Amino acid sequence: MSVDSPKAQEIAAALAVRSGGPATAAQVADSTVAVWRDVYAALTSVIGVRGVDALYRRSLFLQRAAYPWLADASGSPDTATDLAALKAALAQQDSAVAAAAGGDTLQTFHELLTTLVGAALTVRLLRTVWASLFGGTPAKDTST
Repeated sequence: MSVDSPKAQEIAAALAVRSGGPATAAQVADSTVAVWRDVYAALTSVIGVRGVDALYRRSLFLQRAAYPWLADASGSPDTATDLAALKAALAQQDSAVAAAAGGDTLQTFHELLTTLVGAALTVRLLRTVWASLFGGTPAKDTST
């Protein structure tokens, strides 16, 4: 998965400014967890909580080379995802590092989901998540 892709950098920047000004690591952590909650809300009815959990954990696992401290946030496959652990791990970092880790992890999740269901369906499923993150309205789906 691509670390520091332009899309991941765009996500990181959005996470950093979502609070309305220069963000602290705690604010970036709050923003990141809010986006993950939106992801869960958008996808659980389609792939189930366990499916989203699996992709979430895989995203964190794939980013461990760049952010070893994410290992503490991934939990075990036998337990429910603990977004509070991710929030705590992000809040302990420098705000720029927290934003980069959040952006890279969300981008990795997007890429994994795209691999599984295709680009068009991924865009369709996550359009409200990205619209919320980037402050716009969801893009109109013209695929039907």
